[in-house]
Amino acid sequence: MEQSNYKAVREYELETWTRCSPSYNETWATLTNETLPLLMSKTNVGSNVNVLDIGCGAGNSTIKISGAGAKVIGIDFSQKMIDQANSAYQSITFKQSDAENIPLEDSSMDVVIANFVVHHFAEPNKVFKEINRVLKPKGKFAFAVWGANEEQSSLGAFFQAFANHHELSALPHGPLFGVTDFDTYNEIVTKASLKNFALEKLDTSWNMDTLDPLITGCWDWGNLHLFPEDKQDDIKNDFVKNCDSFKKGKGYSFPHSAIIGYGEK
Repeated sequence: MEQSNYKAVREYELETWTRCSPSYNETWATLTNETLPLLMSKTNVGSNVNVLDIGCGAGNSTIKISGAGAKVIGIDFSQKMIDQANSAYQSITFKQSDAENIPLEDSSMDVVIANFVVHHFAEPNKVFKEINRVLKPKGKFAFAVWGANEEQSSLGAFFQAFANHHELSALPHGPLFGVTDFDTYNEIVTKASLKNFALEKLDTSWNMDTLDPLITGCWDWGNLHLFPEDKQDDIKNDFVKNCDSFKKGKGYSFPHSAIIGYGEK
């Protein structure tokens, strides 16, 4: 990726997730938490294991890793996300840092986890080389990214509603966004001198009592607060209608899929 494109991706991602920081633990985290137990299982997270949580956001994943008895550090490139995490979970160490330059010593971590963040990296090759650097020999890593775009039902309902009233722009995003094939990830992992790589699909769901977490998350992520109120209302009305088919009992259940990658140093 050219340096100018790298900067555009980084700036876009930083602005987006800084904006989403106040609501993150009540919105997107309620979906991304679904993959975390599998990532922890694949890497044998347990008592006294040193774990790095890359892209920790507001700390929702880090606190769960800590709850398993691990000695965990969370990093995120958004200072506001780190502020949220520090405020909510004062017993855990959080650091503001890019994943391309991890502020840890060589061979200092038993495990590295990256839960729904790899597809946001502007330079994933650098990140995986950093993962190798900070892992101890035989140390393990695991990550989760979105599965196929058409298998993300809640986002599909949002995009359909949005497209009814506004053009879908080609916004900059990380080079791995929407990538689900083994060969692409295996090449990055191999170049980083990591080994025993495997990739698998996980079917999951986003369950909620009301649509509030989904609507708030999409509005913050898409920055729809800047739209005229009448256009926001039109999009929201269509969005709610699109969600009707996902009603389950008194709430909603949206099918989703994730891709889980794991290996070791």
